[in-house]
Amino acid sequence: MAIVAGGMLLARPAWVTASVGETTTTAVPASASTAVPAADPTPPTSSVPSAPTPPTTSASSAPTPAYPPDAVDIAWPRKPPWDACPRPVWPGTPAVGSPGGGRRVLVIGDSLTRESREGLDRQLRASGWTPTFRCWGSKRLDWGLAQLARAKSLGQVPEHVIVALGTNDVFWVDPATTERRVRTMLDRLGETRQVLWVDLDIAYSAFSSRRADWFNGMIRRVAKGRPNVTVVPWERIARSAKAGRFDGIHYGPRGYRLRGQEIARALDARAEKVERQAG
Repeated sequence: MAIVAGGMLLARPAWVTASVGETTTTAVPASASTAVPAADPTPPTSSVPSAPTPPTTSASSAPTPAYPPDAVDIAWPRKPPWDACPRPVWPGTPAVGSPGGGRRVLVIGDSLTRESREGLDRQLRASGWTPTFRCWGSKRLDWGLAQLARAKSLGQVPEHVIVALGTNDVFWVDPATTERRVRTMLDRLGETRQVLWVDLDIAYSAFSSRRADWFNGMIRRVAKGRPNVTVVPWERIARSAKAGRFDGIHYGPRGYRLRGQEIARALDARAEKVERQAG
């Protein structure tokens, strides 16, 4: 990934100083019989250059703040396959709004994040958050750990992180390994970052539903001892809103729109709570 830093060059106004005028003396020739002295030259008038007029500043003429350009992760495929998100971008221009205040947030997820990414991006930016997305369909927690390592190597793990992984783990990975990976990810994120973990809403089969119930209980148990971790109750929200799943896992446009709204709302609520506690 190439990171190009940008800056702002302010133009210095050039002052134009008026020059002092000069007078010339005209020689008068003397006659043969009488010498007439030439008239004294007229002394030059004192000319004082006028003070330069300072430039006026107005809202329309004020310089526009310059930001570094977006940094794109070149390790991600230039043309991602259909089930992957576009290349992760570390935006150069922060979002404006509250309570985000331009702060960054990293979102790591699978196909559910891929499908809700555009709506979630809009919702986060509307609240002043500056998001970076790392999402790929069918990925599991081991992939999430690799993405966290990559982001750390680029210096792109901000103070707020959203994790939406686990759906593909409950299908294919044993519970002990899944829990170990969850704990490892939270350990690597540390105790000072604010982490939101989105729980699972699965009704694909009786087996997957049991595993999802186990995962949701496990993530709450793990989060209980970590005050910086918040579990987003997506299962309860989706079922209360009757967000239909066409295959037991994935949603239609309404469901994904709701998902983006609720995740952004949870991040806003967490940030406001932390600020109240600090204040």
